Amino acid sequence: MIEQYLGVSASRTLYRVWLVSDLQQHDPERSRRCMYTAAEDFENLGLRCEKVWYLGDSVEGEDLSKLNAMTKMQEEVFLGFGLPVCYCPGNHDMDYLSATGEALIPFRDMVASHRDLGWKTTGCISDFYFWDKLGDIDVLFFADCAAPDGSWRFCHGRQFGHGYPYVDEDFARLSAERDKKPRVITAGHYAYPGGNRATDYMGAFMPIGDNVKLHVYGHAHVGDKVWAGKDWGRQICGVDGHSLTQVNISSLEVGRGNAIRSAFLEVYDDGEMAVIFRNHSHKRWDKLLILS
Repeated sequence: MIEQYLGVSASRTLYRVWLVSDLQQHDPERSRRCMYTAAEDFENLGLRCEKVWYLGDSVEGEDLSKLNAMTKMQEEVFLGFGLPVCYCPGNHDMDYLSATGEALIPFRDMVASHRDLGWKTTGCISDFYFWDKLGDIDVLFFADCAAPDGSWRFCHGRQFGHGYPYVDEDFARLSAERDKKPRVITAGHYAYPGGNRATDYMGAFMPIGDNVKLHVYGHAHVGDKVWAGKDWGRQICGVDGHSLTQVNISSLEVGRGNAIRSAFLEVYDDGEMAVIFRNHSHKRWDKLLILS
């Protein structure tokens, strides 16, 4: 059925984005196997995409040589596709910084090095968000962040160290900016309250105006009963106190998760959108969500 839908919707699709997150491996070889499985399936699908949105946890661990190897491998994959990447750091992207105090996020630095190709991430390691565009839709990416000198870091919805500079007024200012725009999608590593493994921090950006049409996030690996608990299989959910839909698109790894997963966002010429969930391990479509 989903294949038939994609065939019918192709003529009215304005934009398509590949949504990925949580490759999250300690071991470069396991990371490569998972990434290559997803990349091969992506290539075989032959779906034209405008961008990749990478919603955090590109790597895991404290061994810098392994982190650099996993970053380089993914860089080569995405450069091979010729698609610009929008990337927001997640909690495991901060592992090296957390262990050493050195303000280094290898994957973020790699993405920033390709700004000339349209790749995008935070302007500075200390920024907690950035904006992008998808046609006439404004896209707000939330990001984990850290001080350039490593004196503080913010991840998992919590601050560590000393000197974290942001206060409630900063979050209220961003929320007001968001709610003034005609049409918005928000994206990040974490869910708003009501989603899987939601953080109280994301609640700081509520209430959310009706102009926000969708939130996409990672972090809660589908199939991970240890960390996701009762919601281990949930991919589509609401936001507390809102009619807004949010979707969990993780994860690109199989281990904690029970398959290598991602999703595609389609935006249509009549204003509708769809999220189509892909299981790369079994090369099949899992779910279709249509949003008006």
